[in-house]
Amino acid sequence: MDLAARVRGEFPLLARSIGDHPLIFLDAASTTPKPRVVIDAVRDVYETSTANVHRGVHPLGEIATQHYEAARLEVASLIGASPSEVVFVRGATEAINLVASGLELTRDDEVIFPASEHHANFLPWRVRAKPVLAPIDESGVPRWEEIERLFTPKTKLLAFAHASNVTGAIAPVKELVALAKERGVLVLLDAAQSLSHVPIDVRDLGIDFLAASSHKAFGPSGVGILYAKKERLAKLALYQVGGGMVALNPDSRDEDEKDFVPLDAPFRFEAGTPAIEAAIGFGAAIKFLRSLGWDAIRAHEHALAERMMSSLGAIEGVKILGASLPIASRLALATFVVDAPGVEQEHVARILADNAGICVSGGYHCTHVLHARAHLKGTVRASAHVYNTIEEIDALANAVRELV
Repeated sequence: MDLAARVRGEFPLLARSIGDHPLIFLDAASTTPKPRVVIDAVRDVYETSTANVHRGVHPLGEIATQHYEAARLEVASLIGASPSEVVFVRGATEAINLVASGLELTRDDEVIFPASEHHANFLPWRVRAKPVLAPIDESGVPRWEEIERLFTPKTKLLAFAHASNVTGAIAPVKELVALAKERGVLVLLDAAQSLSHVPIDVRDLGIDFLAASSHKAFGPSGVGILYAKKERLAKLALYQVGGGMVALNPDSRDEDEKDFVPLDAPFRFEAGTPAIEAAIGFGAAIKFLRSLGWDAIRAHEHALAERMMSSLGAIEGVKILGASLPIASRLALATFVVDAPGVEQEHVARILADNAGICVSGGYHCTHVLHARAHLKGTVRASAHVYNTIEEIDALANAVRELV
């Protein structure tokens, strides 16, 4: 059975309309609709087990903690990690900032990353270290072959997106990790776009850190993960402090007492009350994702990507970024420019929604440097997932053709 036909009924959002048009949701790179199992999991927390985790000794607290830690195990299992190596954070942005803070970088420490990176994997290094930008081509695709020459004795980290949120390009992770490891350089992988599209095994890839968000992988917003090798977590400085991460806090009036003692990782990095219901919903989303099977997911995405490239690419007046990428090396994502005099790309996105019920993104997609180097004042991005159909891709192409 076609994957979209199999799963579409699981997503309540897809049943709605925009005006007189059935909704066509092609904005997965921004966020994904939530399947019923995730909605039910979040509702169940509120209805049956509202309590704080790792604190309450009453039954509700025990149940909430069990479900919360089960979610951590689900996410760890998905990426081939140990649960003790997975820290719950607010999203990929906080995960990257946690690493940037925890490594205690200086302005002399160099961090290499492509100029195409999302602001979440750009600004933390610009603020805390010396950014070294790897070049990109005229379509915004990194020139991976140029990265080797950028390493110096001052290089502390190589950071890059597993999959670009603009071109959909999937990075050659193992080759890049090998370059870094030869020089003793740490590697951070931004998996915000790839977590629900591409299988990930952190051990096999050899990365030191991984950042990802729930809301782009069928889960709730407000939660994500930082994966770090156990030895790396042990060396990271504390990002924030507060309740729930303390093993011992002696009376500060006693000068002989030592400073407070934090819990072991990952709990030492989870100060305060976490997004409990969101994390549990994230666990339900991962279960749903794994039930689909990676072979089915990738085959479906390849079919959607091929149709996107061929149908949009055939329209005169439409330019697709990264159009030459092989289908197997990209997500089902097309970022393009519509040559319509007097119409901004953000307007194109709104027109598609108003005239055809098609939700896409318009603007800079948090990649101002990429757009500046490509000499573009905004683009339109259509991004598909398992619930999308070939017919919806055709509808997008027809709507763009009519607009042009």
